[in-house]
Amino acid sequence: MSTSSLRSAESFAADGEAYARGPRPAGAALSYRSMSDPFPMPETAGPLLRIGLCSSLSRGFLRELIRHVRVERDAPALSFLDGTPQEVMKAASRGEIDVGFVYGPHDWASLESEELWREQLMVLMPDGYWLSRDSEVKSTALRAETFLVAGDLAERETHMQLLEHAIGGAPAVLAVPVERATVIDLVSLGFGLAVTIESALGVFHPGVNYRPIGAPVEPIAFHAVWRGANDSEELARFLETARALAALRRA
Repeated sequence: MSTSSLRSAESFAADGEAYARGPRPAGAALSYRSMSDPFPMPETAGPLLRIGLCSSLSRGFLRELIRHVRVERDAPALSFLDGTPQEVMKAASRGEIDVGFVYGPHDWASLESEELWREQLMVLMPDGYWLSRDSEVKSTALRAETFLVAGDLAERETHMQLLEHAIGGAPAVLAVPVERATVIDLVSLGFGLAVTIESALGVFHPGVNYRPIGAPVEPIAFHAVWRGANDSEELARFLETARALAALRRA
């Protein structure tokens, strides 16, 4: 990719200054729902970019990307749909979103895709747990542990894939019928461990320690996915900013 197609570090710094002065009013730029929400998105009069998510916006690449997009000139209104990677892929294939961000193995044939960033896998454990003595945890040390998983069948299957990647084998799991955020509270109370991606660590949970899972476990790759037939100017600008930010973080 030529340097002329990439935004400079100085331009991203300028975005940060603009954001500090105040982003666009939230009511004019945001709508949000879960993939399971039966109600339609509210109508918007201006340009709209529909984004599918399967990861947290509390920290990391995607949070930084959204922050930069919001201060761009003529920035579109944004709507977010939250779901599993499989649900985001289906929504992108059906044209229900303009762009989605997913991790894990998928059949990419029906969509355009591009890897933009990677995230470390983290293990969550109670304060004082024996594994917290080291700065990182080896996958072999996790094979005798019990892990908590929540959500519907699709969410549990996605989480099982993360766990198998993390420990290099079939994990011992305990399915808990609670919200994902409550799983972390159960970890703090000693009911088991959990695995998450690095971007989910922007929220403080008392009584919980986080440790990265060390080599040979590779970081998880995140891809943008979109329909090749989508010629939206807003999507093109969004992807340009995403590529520029990815290049800047790799530099």
